[in-house]
Amino acid sequence: MANTKSYSLGPGLSTAEQVAGFCYLPFYVVLLSLLLEYLSALLGLGLTTLQLNICYFVINALVVWIIFHNFLLRSLRQTRFWELVQALILGFVLYYAGNYVFSLILHLLRIEVTSYNDETVQLLASENFWVMVACSVVIAPMVEETLVRGLLFGVIRRKSRIAAYAVTILFFALLHVWQYFFLYDVQSVLLSALAYVPAGIALGWTYEKSNTIWGPILLHMAINAISFGIMSLM
Repeated sequence: MANTKSYSLGPGLSTAEQVAGFCYLPFYVVLLSLLLEYLSALLGLGLTTLQLNICYFVINALVVWIIFHNFLLRSLRQTRFWELVQALILGFVLYYAGNYVFSLILHLLRIEVTSYNDETVQLLASENFWVMVACSVVIAPMVEETLVRGLLFGVIRRKSRIAAYAVTILFFALLHVWQYFFLYDVQSVLLSALAYVPAGIALGWTYEKSNTIWGPILLHMAINAISFGIMSLM
């Protein structure tokens, strides 16, 4: 695509990629899942929650690849291997250190947090573990990082680094919990959202450190893979 620019985060998005990405963002966050549920009911398909989630993941992956494949390939070609490895290692440390601090604060304040999204993933994994591994470990990180870090973080960071972190951390946290506001009390859902703050910080920092969108994508994949590995042992 024309009009492609490069910034300190590696290859930037073209104007066409930015416009298409922001147009698709509402579908990714809310509209696509609602549309799938509506069509399933309208056509009498009777799709299960797992089947609806599979459709959601696959459609998002296809659309994101169509819109951003040039960006992803440009980033891959310009990735510096050892710079990426260093960023991933430090990103892991930052993520788990952040989680430890978060858990320690909750323990000292005697606050219990329920991860509603994790509960949903575990329930779906109990229906088909390997399908959920493919969706959560492979597809979701590529889609989320391309849209959250590549699009939102990358565009906002040109104006303000602080704003880029603030917006994407908030967006990333609410992305995983917004639907639970309709099911549980607001306070418990907000506390559940706070659990995603360490990941939001670590993924944004890894993007900057690795200078490629594949940094946060791979870190996100690894974090989810470890979570599924722990889940399989329980």
